[in-house]
Amino acid sequence: MVSKLGHCELRRALANFAAMCFLPAALKTWLRCTLLSLLALALPQLRADDWISEEYRCALTIPTQESWTAALRQPLPAGEVIFHAASMVSNSGMMITILPDMPSSDIRTPAVLKRIDDLLAAQGWTVGSSTPIVWKNRPYLQYVVQRRDVVAGKLTGIVRVTPRGRSMYLITAYGRGEGDHSGDAEFMRVMETFRLTEQPMALVDHPEGPSAKTYRLAMIGTGSAAALLVLAFAAMLFSSRFGGEERA
Repeated sequence: MVSKLGHCELRRALANFAAMCFLPAALKTWLRCTLLSLLALALPQLRADDWISEEYRCALTIPTQESWTAALRQPLPAGEVIFHAASMVSNSGMMITILPDMPSSDIRTPAVLKRIDDLLAAQGWTVGSSTPIVWKNRPYLQYVVQRRDVVAGKLTGIVRVTPRGRSMYLITAYGRGEGDHSGDAEFMRVMETFRLTEQPMALVDHPEGPSAKTYRLAMIGTGSAAALLVLAFAAMLFSSRFGGEERA
């Protein structure tokens, strides 16, 4: 008798499990669509990482979904490349170079212009044109440059130079092609995130900007919504199954 009862309970448990697994097709489709929508909301394309230099008080935001690869700092005879990274997805790159101990803080001074030209030449760039601009309420000198890379072929770049004290900051965005891409929003999108900070900031390895906060909030909200969805679905199955047994 015990054995028969045990077999009956086992069959009943297996039948209940099968009933929960083999759901109506419409309900399965609704669940899949709901979960996919929640996942899409949880992964906003604005996710990014902040690179911050405490020493030189500047920062840049890199989109992490593009797998940017950073290089080591590179000392130069006349300055230093403090940041250099390239994206294997978009075939573009970013550099920030510091020229210290300038003879003047005026970027129009001939001695300053010569040092900038010498640095660009040392990095392999050929200057096509230069234009004074105002960017983010600061005076900049914008260069359109080109060079040939063994692997990538023709590269074009936009270099923006601004003084800070007796140092010059050179922010370079480059990619495949030729010509002036300063009006190309896609080409310039990472350079546009460059900013000079007024106070020293600690170097961070994780996103701290508004987009990163949105990402974390979306992940928390999605996890909570998914958990509520599962609980509601389980309660519906439980109610329908035991309600049917009581009516029987």
